[in-house]
Amino acid sequence: MILDFTLALNALIWFATLILPLYGLITGYKLRRDLMMRASLLIVCLVVALLTLEVSLNIFATGADRDELTILQGYRPWLFFGTSGSLALGWALFVMGKALRGRK
Repeated sequence: MILDFTLALNALIWFATLILPLYGLITGYKLRRDLMMRASLLIVCLVVALLTLEVSLNIFATGADRDELTILQGYRPWLFFGTSGSLALGWALFVMGKALRGRK
């Protein structure tokens, strides 16, 4: 059950990571820095929750769950680099959105 929840949380993080740059451009254009800060903090909190669940699964996993757990742990470097790159790109597009708004 916890493994299924962890896999679902992993999918949610990837979905949020993929739409964050577009969200950054929109919030920058609308001058809503507070919303961009909340979205960034939400993604960071989801990543921390995922890592916490992975650590608890390492302790309590049975033999059948070990295979799926190793697959999930194989995504960890991609998760860190993908999330940090998406956050950086989201904030860069936020600044570009502000600049586009300032040109009007």
